[in-house]
Amino acid sequence: MLVDVVIGFLGSGKTTFILNMMELLLPRERVAVIVNEFGDIGIDGAVLAQSGAEVVELPSGCICCTLSRDLAGQVEMLAKNYAPQRLLIEPSGIATVRSLLQVLGSLRLEPYVEQLRIICIIDAANFFSFYKQNQLYVEAQLEAAGLVIINKADLEDGAVIADIMSVALSFKLRAKIIVTSFCKISFDDYYQVDQWSLAGIHHEEPEHAHGTISQIPAVKDLEKISFICNDSYLPDDFNLFLQSLQREAFGQVIRAKGIVHLDQRGWVLFNLASGYVTITPMQKVQPGGKMFIAGRHLRKDKMVAQLAQCKHRRI
Repeated sequence: MLVDVVIGFLGSGKTTFILNMMELLLPRERVAVIVNEFGDIGIDGAVLAQSGAEVVELPSGCICCTLSRDLAGQVEMLAKNYAPQRLLIEPSGIATVRSLLQVLGSLRLEPYVEQLRIICIIDAANFFSFYKQNQLYVEAQLEAAGLVIINKADLEDGAVIADIMSVALSFKLRAKIIVTSFCKISFDDYYQVDQWSLAGIHHEEPEHAHGTISQIPAVKDLEKISFICNDSYLPDDFNLFLQSLQREAFGQVIRAKGIVHLDQRGWVLFNLASGYVTITPMQKVQPGGKMFIAGRHLRKDKMVAQLAQCKHRRI
């Protein structure tokens, strides 16, 4: 089984990248996807499931730490029961690379993982501010990656993109770097990615390896808020709620996403990343709505109050 791990901070474009890749891969290969969310409720899994791939969600916590045993179990289960040719893993935006490698390189998974590749998605619009606050975390991701995708290039000028490329190359000279928008890359570029040498990974069970993993700190001070949204919302009022998130009326919102039902529009997916909001229709009827917000100094009480003003009826 070929395993591709798609890493990157919250909102960098990991789910968009996987959706793009599945359009290219599914006609050629049998593909499975494992999604891990930073929030308590799963959203990406519902989005990815629309593509037709087998999706296993591991909500709450982090694949690399609290759910490391579950990740190994899910990989083993998929290999035995579904036998995919390729497994795409989207860890949460706060996962540490070394922890993921410890899990995927363990003796337990040795019979199933033939090749392991690391693909790092960079949010060009927020790279340097995030790098300044989380230097070791970013450097660990760049050092591990065989492919670095500088995404959202349309939001920055050429000089900033060149500076990001320079930083990336300083930590992984041989990495393939692609500059793009909306995480679009070609089929050839995707296949020409160096694999990680499994021989270089210590074959320890993850629960015994935390002493070495902790040398690379995770992203600090992030708060998370999750909502179950079993209401239909008035579109104009819900847009005002999203604008409040965007202008940080509820605190510093770094990332927000959700699946909600809008009156007369049906089920939609909303995303807030890099200060921009998008709303796209869902292809399938959903069993319920949910949203996830990550940031700092968040005011849940104010969010709940304004969201209540958007309600139209129970679903």
